[in-house]
Amino acid sequence: MRAAAAALALGLLLVAAGCGNGTAATATSSGTDSASLVPASALAYVSADANLDSKSWQVVTDLFGPIVGTDADYKRDIQPALGDRVNLAVLGVEDGKPEAVAIVKPTDVAKLRALATKFDRGTEHYTVESIGGWSVVADSAAAFQSVRDASTETSLADDADFKSAMSQVGDSSFATAYASGAGVEQLPAKLRALVRVAGSPRWVAAGITADKNALHLDLRAAGASTPAAYKPALLDDVPSGAILAVSFKDVNQLLARIQAEPTLRASLPPLLNGLKSLGGEGVLYLLPGTLLPVITLEVQARDPAAAAKSLRAVAAQAAKVLPLRVERHGNNVLLTNAAAGTSPGSGSLLEDQPVKDAFAAADVPAEVTWLAYADIQRLAPILQALASLTGKGQSKPSATPKLEKFGTLVAFGARSGSMSKVEVRLTTR
Repeated sequence: MRAAAAALALGLLLVAAGCGNGTAATATSSGTDSASLVPASALAYVSADANLDSKSWQVVTDLFGPIVGTDADYKRDIQPALGDRVNLAVLGVEDGKPEAVAIVKPTDVAKLRALATKFDRGTEHYTVESIGGWSVVADSAAAFQSVRDASTETSLADDADFKSAMSQVGDSSFATAYASGAGVEQLPAKLRALVRVAGSPRWVAAGITADKNALHLDLRAAGASTPAAYKPALLDDVPSGAILAVSFKDVNQLLARIQAEPTLRASLPPLLNGLKSLGGEGVLYLLPGTLLPVITLEVQARDPAAAAKSLRAVAAQAAKVLPLRVERHGNNVLLTNAAAGTSPGSGSLLEDQPVKDAFAAADVPAEVTWLAYADIQRLAPILQALASLTGKGQSKPSATPKLEKFGTLVAFGARSGSMSKVEVRLTTR
């Protein structure tokens, strides 16, 4: 398949067709089973659960509702064509268009052939061939031949980087994805720039799992030049009862990397220009307020005077939208909309039992490259109010997450040697 939309559509059609409310829980195959048919030189590989009766899909449906279409349509026309799992591999890129194949185990090959023909465009005609016990969808003889060669010779399943990646993110997830460094280089310009900002990894892999307790995203990258890890000491300063807290360090270095990318430079909000001189550890937190939530940015600056000057500039820029003021306490500088002399109360967020439980369940390490916590139930009204103000609060109910079913969110970055990771855990209620 040469068209990007077609290459992705076949694999993700299960989303477009809608998430049903099946009751049976059927196990799906491993996410790497079909990798033995993928050439070792493949740029990317994606595997996703296509069985709406699986426990993972039941969780997703409960949280997000049916997206588009009906459960009956999917089960009648799509699931027999895809089987329990759909796998995609991008073999290369020619003239900016990906050459991709889909690899599935349908229960009805005729329905797969009918589905494949729906993606015909111009001279691109998608057909199905049986190779190694799998049904392969492609639009060229060369693509089919590369799959045949991989099935009898060296394949992606034999590649050391791929095996290392899958051993870390798991191969039986709701969805699994892998991209080599060469694959990442084929991304659109802005995405390539973001990858460079993230440290130009040798490979990237991700796994998504969904169960009755939480949604979990595990992202790994090898060889990326990510920031050094640190102990988030300023989280101790976040008052008990905070709705949101984000710990970070040396935001000036991140902004400098973004500024160095021409395709990203113009995307930076002007307000962030005032943060370009902020080195050291920082924390941003949100507390409930009477009319407006109390927003505070605290920085333990290497140069407190320069930090205070920068934050006053930010306050001046934001004055028409939100009155802010700057406080300095030794090396710590605060930017906040809290009234002068207001006490945030006693106790630290880290002493709150729900936060302790959330951090323990997410297995947050002692040292991170960043860390975020949010109480979704108390944050939801604020998000909904912002959505209404920006005109984005009128989305269709079927496409809107059911925020009342979410609990807490914990996300962090960490590194071990040359390996970097990002983990996100969102609990369900």
